[in-house]
Amino acid sequence: MRERGKQLAGYPPVDDPSVAWHDVVVDGPHGPIPTRIFTPTAKASRPRAIYLHTHGGGYVMWGGLDVPHNLNTATAKDNDCIVVAPDFRLPPEHPFPVPLEDCFAAFQWTAKNAAAIGGRPGKICIGGGCTGGNLAAAVTLMARDAGGPMPAAQCLQATVFDARCEYLSMYENSEGYMLSRDDDQWVIEQYLQDMEHRFDWRASPILAKTMKGLPPTLIRVGEWDVLRDEGIAYANRCRDAGVDVTLTLVPGESHSQNPQHAREAAVEMAAFLKKYVGPDAA
Repeated sequence: MRERGKQLAGYPPVDDPSVAWHDVVVDGPHGPIPTRIFTPTAKASRPRAIYLHTHGGGYVMWGGLDVPHNLNTATAKDNDCIVVAPDFRLPPEHPFPVPLEDCFAAFQWTAKNAAAIGGRPGKICIGGGCTGGNLAAAVTLMARDAGGPMPAAQCLQATVFDARCEYLSMYENSEGYMLSRDDDQWVIEQYLQDMEHRFDWRASPILAKTMKGLPPTLIRVGEWDVLRDEGIAYANRCRDAGVDVTLTLVPGESHSQNPQHAREAAVEMAAFLKKYVGPDAA
């Protein structure tokens, strides 16, 4: 499965002269966290936005700094931003909450070192797709509850917001749309191992007591994704709490991005980053 995951991520890595990268080691509660930092090589007149990418891969895949390398390079290039990509520990070898705690440590390190890596202190967007979005959403809630520092924005794509897997779209789109309900349950089982953790908001961010105080949030999910309805529900909970939310429901798209929508998705993310964490963001 992990070999298949590499193919889906666009492995092996290919360097782009427009983006430089270097590796650092972040101290975490479970030991060192290898982390790769991607920076556009073009000279910047002002500090750049930072995007902390908590990668997807169904929790169990995409481990290793090289696996999401091409995706992170493209993000840095397309958005003229710095990408920080932690290689957090993966289940089943390292079950919940270890991966989440690694990601939280990576966020805290990034917030502390933003200026040193060429970024804007206090202007960090955290995000990811699927299970990476789950980790990003939980880190943001943890940061809020800890009293800061906080992400300035979060970008959550086709995200697992609820480990209970009991939404209408789970059944409507259960077969034939890349990610099935059984697949979703399986990866959640690998992550949690004790399924009672489904009711812990750190595993199911939608169960947090309140969404009040969360930063501007972009949620993008496909019409045919099993995760569609929990994405809509999370957006509604955020709106009810006064959070600035952009919800994009993509017609004709499953859990896997429709190539016809790739440019649209990139433009939307670029505009979101520019507005909330870019050089001119308040």
